Amino acid sequence: MSAFGRRVTGIFATRVVILPLSLLTSVMVAKILGPELRGAYSTVVTLPGLISAFALMGLPSAVNYFAGRGRSVGSLVRASLVFTAVLSVVLVGIVWFALPWLEQSFLKAAEHQDILLRVMLLTLPLGMLASFGGTLLYGRQQVKVYNLILVSQAVVSFAGAILLVVILRLGVPGAVAISAFLNVAVAIAVMAEVSRLRRRDLEGQPVPLRRLLGYGARVYPASITGYFNARADVYILQAMAISSAVAEKSVGLYGFAVTMAELVFYVPESVATMLLPRVAASTHEDASAMLGRISRLTMLATIAMAVALIPAAYVGIHLVLPNYSDCLPAFYAILPGVVSLSLSKVMTSYLAGRGHPGRISVAASISLAVNVACNVALIPNFGIVGASLSSVGSYTALAAMMVFQASRLSGQSVVSLCVPRPTEVRILASGAASLARSLVARAACMSARVAR
Repeated sequence: MSAFGRRVTGIFATRVVILPLSLLTSVMVAKILGPELRGAYSTVVTLPGLISAFALMGLPSAVNYFAGRGRSVGSLVRASLVFTAVLSVVLVGIVWFALPWLEQSFLKAAEHQDILLRVMLLTLPLGMLASFGGTLLYGRQQVKVYNLILVSQAVVSFAGAILLVVILRLGVPGAVAISAFLNVAVAIAVMAEVSRLRRRDLEGQPVPLRRLLGYGARVYPASITGYFNARADVYILQAMAISSAVAEKSVGLYGFAVTMAELVFYVPESVATMLLPRVAASTHEDASAMLGRISRLTMLATIAMAVALIPAAYVGIHLVLPNYSDCLPAFYAILPGVVSLSLSKVMTSYLAGRGHPGRISVAASISLAVNVACNVALIPNFGIVGASLSSVGSYTALAAMMVFQASRLSGQSVVSLCVPRPTEVRILASGAASLARSLVARAACMSARVAR
C-alpha cells in the first residue's frame, strides 16, 4: 500500500473507532434531552462553527495548501496566531452584542439559552487555533498524533455525556459544558503537537501574509457557501418557525436526521483530508492519475454505507429513540444528497490542490443560491422533509459542477470519475477485510494489556 493509502486508511480507521463512541454519545444526549432540548443544545454548540465560517476567510485551507507545498512551518504558525488574535477580538465583540437579535431570528431554538451561547462564544479563539493547527498537521502529513487527539476527544465526550447528562442529569448546560471543555482541551493538544513539529521541521521558505490572504480570498467564497450549504436549512427552519418551541423541535428532529446521514461522510472526508496536500505536492500527471481511482472507490464505499444506513436507522430509531421517529422521512430524503456531496468533497480537494479555488467558489455560490431558494419554497409546506429535499437539489448541483470542472482539468471523462469498476469492488472488499483484521488485532492487543 502506498504512503498516501496508509495515511487515508489510518484516518479512516481512526474514524471507525470514533464512530461508535460518537454515535452512542449522540443517542444518549438525544434520548435524555428529547427533540426540543436537543434542538436548543445543537444550536448552542454550533455557534462557534457559524462564526468561524464567516471569520476565517478560507485561511485554514490556505495553511493546508502551503503546508502541503513544503513552506515553513514557523511562518504558518505565526500567521495562524496573528489571524486568530485579530479575528477573535473583532468577532467575539460583534456577536456578543448581536446575540439578542440573533436569538429572535436565526438562533430562535436557543432563545432561552443566552448564557450558554455566550460561554460557547468565548471558546471561539481556541476553536480557531485548533482549526489552523489541524490543517497544518494534515498538510505536513503528520496525522498519527492528530488521530490520537480525535480519538481522545470522542472518549472524553462519551464519558462526559455519561457523567453530566445521564448520571447528574444536568441537561443542556451539562451537554454544553462538555463541548466547551473539549474545545479548550483539543486546542491545547493540537497546538502542543504543532509546536513539536515546528521545532523539528525547519525546512521551507516562509509564506508572506499576502500570499496566505490571497489564496484564502479565492477559497473563502467556497468555504462560507460550503458551510451554509450544509447549515442554511437549520437557520431558515428557525427563522420561519412561529415560536421558539416549534424551532427547538424542528431543529432537534432535523438535526438528528442530518447527524445520521452524515455518517456517510466518514469515507470521503478521510480521503479528502489527505488528498488536497497530496495533490498540491504532485505533478499534474500524477494528480490526475490518482483522481479517477480515488473518486470511483470513494463513490462505491459511500453508496454502500448509505444503503446500509437505511435499515440500521429504521431499526435503531424505533427501538432506542421512538420520540425521534418523525425524523426518518427527512433522513431518507437527504441520503441521495449526502452521497452527491461526498463526491463533491473529493473533487473539491483535487481542484484546491491544483490551485484553482476560484472554480470551487463559483460552484459553491451557485449551489448555495439553489439551497436557499428551495428551502424558502419547500419548508413552509413540507417542513423538515422540505429542508432535506432542498439539500438534495443543492448538493447534486454542486457535485455536477465539481465533477465537470475536475473532468476538464484532469482530462478524464465524467463517467470515469463517477462510475465504479470491478477493480474498485475488489479493492473495497479487500480493504474492508484488512481493516477488520487490523481492528480485531488492535482490540485483542488492548485486551491483553488490560489483562496484564
